[in-house]
Formats: sequence, structure tokens, C-alpha cells
Amino acid sequence: MTFEQYSQGKVKKIDSYILNSLRRYREGISQRLVTLIDSMTYSLESGGKRLRPLLCIASTEYLGGNPDSVMPAACAIEYIHTYSLIHDDLPAMDDDDVRRGKPSSHRRYTEPVALLTGDSLLTEAFGQMALLREEKAFTSDRILDGFELLVHHSGIRGMVGGQLLDVTSAESALTLPELEFIHIHKTGAMILMSVLMPAKLMGAPPETVQRLRRYGEAVGLAFQISDDLLDSEQAFRYARGPRKKPKPSYVHLMSPAETRDKLNRLIDSAVSGVKNDGARAEPLVRIAEFIRSRKA
Repeated sequence: MTFEQYSQGKVKKIDSYILNSLRRYREGISQRLVTLIDSMTYSLESGGKRLRPLLCIASTEYLGGNPDSVMPAACAIEYIHTYSLIHDDLPAMDDDDVRRGKPSSHRRYTEPVALLTGDSLLTEAFGQMALLREEKAFTSDRILDGFELLVHHSGIRGMVGGQLLDVTSAESALTLPELEFIHIHKTGAMILMSVLMPAKLMGAPPETVQRLRRYGEAVGLAFQISDDLLDSEQAFRYARGPRKKPKPSYVHLMSPAETRDKLNRLIDSAVSGVKNDGARAEPLVRIAEFIRSRKA
């Protein structure tokens, strides 16, 4: 099974769920507010591999659960990831005019609408988490654990804290440990949370949670390193255009060969922790190998 074979059907289900959620919002609000739904839809439909919801589903399968039961949580994770991209692209942050080959949200809908679109996606992510109650697959206590996990890894102790350090750090003054601290939070926290969410909801035993944690930490950092390698190898940053503002990067502190070696060691570590669990670990293994060899 390749990553493409695994992801194709899963991504269709994720996309279908997300589009249905947007349709329900559109049907339930005043037409005077529909611009927000249009803008949310624009960014959510702009492409991407749906890596974070895929990890949530793959982790559920690893634990022997039903992937459909975690779909609201997977959608919530993608909402938060998308809001972070919208805000990242704003002139006050990375100042990117292009995202996945299309005009960034603020270029398409103006900066105020882009800000409010990000706010809407973040807020509605918690509404999606609340829909886990309707699945009746998880207890209320475990759903609250899922909320806590989402807050921890997407807020000031996770992604937002990492973004703060990212925009306030001087590129030339960073050491490698400082750079890793930024990316463990900015990028790695959401990926780790995607892997751990099913374990929280299903009440997985501590030793299983620890295996998933080691996997999630490794692939989270590896994903950022692969991003930095792609940035260094491609003049237009895989359809995002030239970078306007300097950003901390592994390739500024390590040679390309050293950076690639670090990426491979992280992926090897992630795979070794789960591969002995056989077929149920195969989706997690395929996702890790995709990160190792990704071209876009």
C-alpha cells in the first residue's frame, strides 16, 4: 500500500465531511454573512494533502477504532490548520500573496475578511469537537480530554506560541536548539495533536499513548524539515511564490546533506516505533514515508 492508495479514499471522505459542514453553515445563516462562508470554503478547498486529519484517522485505525467516529475531530483539526495558514499569509506575518498556487485569502477577500475567516474557522473548530457527542462513541469525559488536547497544542503552549517565536526571532541569531524549539511548537504541535487525539478519545493505555507520542513528535519535526528542504530546492516554494520575509530554517544552520540526514533519522525513528504492530500500523508508516520523500 502506497501513501496515495491509502489517502485517496480517506481524503474524499474528509473533503465530503468538510463541505457538508460548510453547507450547513450556509443554510443556517443570514445571506448578509455569506461572504464568510465563501471565504472559509475558498481556503478549505484550496488543495493540500489533508495530512493532519489523515493522521487522526490513521491513528484511530492503529487503535482499532472506527475512522468515521473521529471525523468531527479531524475536521476541527483541519479548520485550525487552515485558519493558521490564512493568518500566516497576512502582510503582518509572512506576507505571502500565493497559497497552493492561488491568491492568498487576504488577496482574494481583503485583509479584514481574511482575519475574520481565520477567526471563524478557529471558533467553529470547537463546534466541530462538540459534535463528537452525537457519535456516541466516546464518553463525555474523554471528549473533554479531546478539547483540552486541542487547546493545549493549538494555543499559546503549542502552535500559537511557536508562531510568536517565529515572527519575533532574528534569523541570524538562532541556534539549532532554538530553531527546533520554534518548530516543535509551530508545526510539530498540531501534527502531534492529530496523532494523539484518537488516543485521548478512546482512552488508550499509557504505553500505547507513549508510542504514538514518539511517532507524532518525530513526524512533526520531520515535516518542518522537509518544508525547509523544499523551500531551499525550489525557487518558488512549491507554488507559493518567492519569500518576502526571511524565516528561520534548518538549511541556514545545517548543510543540505545534514538536513536530509536529520530528516531520515526522524522518519526512521517514527517508523521503528510502530511498524512491529503489523497491518494496523501500515497507514502511519505510509504517512511517515510520504513525509520523507515528499516533493510538494
